[in-house]
Amino acid sequence: MIVRFGRPMPWRGIIMGLIFGVGMTLVGSVFSLLSSHPENTPLMLMFLIIPAVTTPVLIVFNQYAEFDERTGLIRINGAAPVPLTHIVWARAMTNQWSFSILELGTGPRRSERFMVSNGPFGSPRSEREWIRHLLPYTGLPRDGAPPQVLPVRRHWSESLEKAIAFAHERLR
Repeated sequence: MIVRFGRPMPWRGIIMGLIFGVGMTLVGSVFSLLSSHPENTPLMLMFLIIPAVTTPVLIVFNQYAEFDERTGLIRINGAAPVPLTHIVWARAMTNQWSFSILELGTGPRRSERFMVSNGPFGSPRSEREWIRHLLPYTGLPRDGAPPQVLPVRRHWSESLEKAIAFAHERLR
């Protein structure tokens, strides 16, 4: 069985961008036609730029991982499968809207990391439960070990205990 964290193609975001762009165009056109300046109606086509811009951005910045339960290997962003012990750093964040994000990675580059999050557009519950189950098998540093500095971002990596506590408390 293969467990996916995210998807290789971010269909949900692409469809939401398309719906938002077309919806804003239609709503703006109706209000423009009903207003005293109907000549602004063609200007509402500008909202179609939303899906035209967001779709390529979502595709380029998409992050995902696939865990093969049979072999115990994880493939991050389509790279070669590696054991879970190669996940050596984690970053836990909660933003101002109370969305919690746990970012895991094998290296400093974007292609070597993926995220699991909660919130309306975050990861489904099954993915969050799987990540809580898999965290103890990763190579994250333990409490008491010297903290790791990520080479590029200069952030400290969370310890295994802090990542597990964050996942159980925040990624519900």
